[in-house]
Amino acid sequence: MMKRILIIDDSLPHHNLIKAHLEGEDLEIHGAFDGVKGVQMAVELRPNAILLDIDLPDTDGFEICRRLKANVETNGIPIIFLTADCSTGDKVRGLDLGAVDYVTKPFKPDELSARVRASIRFKHLLDQKAMIDGLTGLWNQKYLDDHIAAQTSLAIRTGRPMSCIVMDVDHLQRINKKFGIPFGDEILRALGGILLSQCRAEDAVCRYESGKFAIVVSAMSRTGAGRLAERLCAMIQTKLLSRAGKQVGVTCSFGVADSLVAGDAALLERANLAMIRAKQNGGACVVVARPPRKEPSAAA
Repeated sequence: MMKRILIIDDSLPHHNLIKAHLEGEDLEIHGAFDGVKGVQMAVELRPNAILLDIDLPDTDGFEICRRLKANVETNGIPIIFLTADCSTGDKVRGLDLGAVDYVTKPFKPDELSARVRASIRFKHLLDQKAMIDGLTGLWNQKYLDDHIAAQTSLAIRTGRPMSCIVMDVDHLQRINKKFGIPFGDEILRALGGILLSQCRAEDAVCRYESGKFAIVVSAMSRTGAGRLAERLCAMIQTKLLSRAGKQVGVTCSFGVADSLVAGDAALLERANLAMIRAKQNGGACVVVARPPRKEPSAAA
């Protein structure tokens, strides 16, 4: 996806100069000529970086930076200040407000490009960090929601199925009570490692609740995903029979659904309902969601 840059500067020549310097960087460049419009465009566009002039006609860049950082919709966007004469005091003030860098006018093309690229990389790393589960290092609920939406759209466009596997640890509370929460956390990390070892690089492995994991399996129907879940179910029972010298006997319940059976319900919801049925069957098993039964048509 092409990265977006927003320039907030009251000078048309500066806009044109920046665009010329960044030509060839594969960027979508937008511009605002005053601070109020700049804040509005930042909320609408959610750019990957903002180039913000300090000397604006309505409100100075420091105040605009403060407003952007105070807004939950824009506070994660890297801001690079543009200035003709930047004192040390101004730099400290801007950095204290949350800016990540300064570029001094007149711009040096190579320097401007390098600083913009660095800011975009910084934003990308922050975005990724916000979507990683702190305990297991897997993707989290936010990533899961976004990824399922994107993969569902792709499945509709291409006609290729996608599947979702939901896995929940059986009796996690009992494990935590018997061995302690740190030990239970170690079990969750071990489970994450097992899931990653058996999934393809293109599959998204996520932890999204206490002992609950989800795998978004691209370009695969529920039949193939069901076989993967069966393999995981058996492997977990074998590998986590004991841990750190303790007999644990970890098992998990699995639910599988694909885009062909989800119908009007969300795919994750259908897989979760299948997992609940696996729990009701005693756990340590896999339930694959089936297409809803069609009502017989009324006789003419």
